[in-house]
Amino acid sequence: MDAMDIPQPVIYDKNTINEMLEPYGAQTINHQKQVSRTTENENLKTNFLKITEFKDRPNKGKTLDILNTHLLYNTDNFETMKNRCDITVLSKHQMDNYKYMYQTPNEKFEVLVDRMDTFAEVICKHYALELDAMADPAMSSQSEIFTLGRICCDSEGKMNSNSIILEPLPTLGGKGVKLVLNNLSSYALFPGQIVGIQGFNTLGQELIVTKIFEIPLLPMCRTRSGTVIDYNYGPTKLNGNPLKVIIAAGPYTLDSGLEFEPLLELLNKVKIEKPNVLILMGPFIHEDHPLIQEGEMENTPGETFRRCISQPLKKFMDNLPEIKVVVIPSIKDICHHHLAFPQPPFDKSGLPPETICFPNPVQFQINEIIFSICNVDVLCNIYREEVSTTDKAERIFRTSHHILTQRHLYPLFPPSPGEVNLDLKHSSSLDLLYTPDVLILPSKLKHFAKIIDNVICINPGYLAKGLNTYAKMVIHPFPQELANEADVEHFVHKRTRVEIVRL
Repeated sequence: MDAMDIPQPVIYDKNTINEMLEPYGAQTINHQKQVSRTTENENLKTNFLKITEFKDRPNKGKTLDILNTHLLYNTDNFETMKNRCDITVLSKHQMDNYKYMYQTPNEKFEVLVDRMDTFAEVICKHYALELDAMADPAMSSQSEIFTLGRICCDSEGKMNSNSIILEPLPTLGGKGVKLVLNNLSSYALFPGQIVGIQGFNTLGQELIVTKIFEIPLLPMCRTRSGTVIDYNYGPTKLNGNPLKVIIAAGPYTLDSGLEFEPLLELLNKVKIEKPNVLILMGPFIHEDHPLIQEGEMENTPGETFRRCISQPLKKFMDNLPEIKVVVIPSIKDICHHHLAFPQPPFDKSGLPPETICFPNPVQFQINEIIFSICNVDVLCNIYREEVSTTDKAERIFRTSHHILTQRHLYPLFPPSPGEVNLDLKHSSSLDLLYTPDVLILPSKLKHFAKIIDNVICINPGYLAKGLNTYAKMVIHPFPQELANEADVEHFVHKRTRVEIVRL
């Protein structure tokens, strides 16, 4: 058979399929409109790139915020030692894969009730109240009562000062009652918050609140003095040098493409700074990236992750093996196998073997220092739902205070719709074990570094969104003269400088 007679394979695409269907008066899509839309998108991208080339971004390297300005940020004392710091996950917080969408209404209810039961005892003990004296808030009473429950909204939509109800423990009747807050000089409440309430319900219709009892903070972790001194001054540890940490949150590429210039630029800066630890939080490939939404990716997400994330990290870690790299996923990561929150860690098979993969959220130690990280936008979620009479300028910082006093890394309930697929059955990993030394909460809200309740709270911002920011920490050695007890608090808020920097 002549080569010219051999039938050529048909390449099926939008054009060929439409040509086949056209004689029958059918089309898979309106092809002309699709071409026009694609051309329009390309023009928009071209114009966008002309205006905002990444290399021409303004204020590169500008420091936007500094915490503890009196402390030095010193970059000249890095020693090439592999054993400079230890990183360990706190007990019960190394999460394995689990089956989600298997929680029944009864299981959800039991989790919520167990939390209220626990905090009823905590509040009563802290404020010297009688547990047996708690009353049903929906029952009419001529005398002042004390009760406990969860803040809820009485209808669909955003909660306001006229729609706040208290859902008490089932043992207290379980029937929600409207709260009247006019007698309070100030308050700050959000759905899911567990509080103690003192007030009057003379008619059995609403509870006139006279006092709100907040859950007290957990104690901060204490460590044996000898261990702290060894971490900070041991010759195979920090040897009297500061501990340096760089923190960044994704996305790591611009909306205009998938070149990952911000990630590469960050790694170049880390090579210069030479911190002890680099913490990278997802999303690494954002599910809402315009090119993904339009179906215009040249490679699969897995191939893009290997080429643009894994390979640059491997090259970086091969050149600087002394720097420990911690990777934490996001529920927006298209390359992560788990859609519910909390999330197990990334599969290490797709990353350099030396990478430290942690779940989301996570509580861990770098030497003696307790870090807590929640990589969903809990700050913004609570910020939008809070009802308060206090200074709005302080609301962003008060959100961190809510997380610490509720002892939970996502205390909002119900969770923000369309943003967080909360699995209550596995939410024990969201419970704080201690009040942490450092609380890291990436958010679309304005970046900050602030001491709240003796905790260093940091929103590093997003590396490839907004102002393209990340955070740098220098934790100076623990003062030896304070190691005069068997175990000591860490006083991290007094010896740490934090900078929020534009990439």
